[in-house]
Amino acid sequence: MKVMPNIDLCVDCKKCERACPINAIHVFDGIPIRCMHCEDAPCLNVCPEDAIKKIDDKVVLNPDKCVGCALCAEVCPVGAILIDKCTKVAVKCDGCIERGSEICLEVCPTKALDYYENTIENKRAELVSKLKKLTSRK
Repeated sequence: MKVMPNIDLCVDCKKCERACPINAIHVFDGIPIRCMHCEDAPCLNVCPEDAIKKIDDKVVLNPDKCVGCALCAEVCPVGAILIDKCTKVAVKCDGCIERGSEICLEVCPTKALDYYENTIENKRAELVSKLKKLTSRK
């Protein structure tokens, strides 16, 4: 399942940023920036070294193959790939693939990071509630 940030819920506490074991999530002005593991991932398609692979539903970088060309960072639609200044290698969220569950979701106190389906369902429920209030005023 895909993880999606809900910027309305983010309180800019940066717990997700601090908990990420590979420093692949960053919070800017209350917006958690992390890999969306795109269906047709531009980073995967542009990598000349075949350092990025799709494993299950995760887009995963192999740092041993990365040459730091930064093409992946340039094409990332959400700005979630950075080049490490020390190692000169790309850094991106791997969805905690080896762990089995995503740490950023577990530590977020407001659930600003949640699975896409839950985020969409919460937004739908919020809209339905607002519509019910509007129509009950008649």
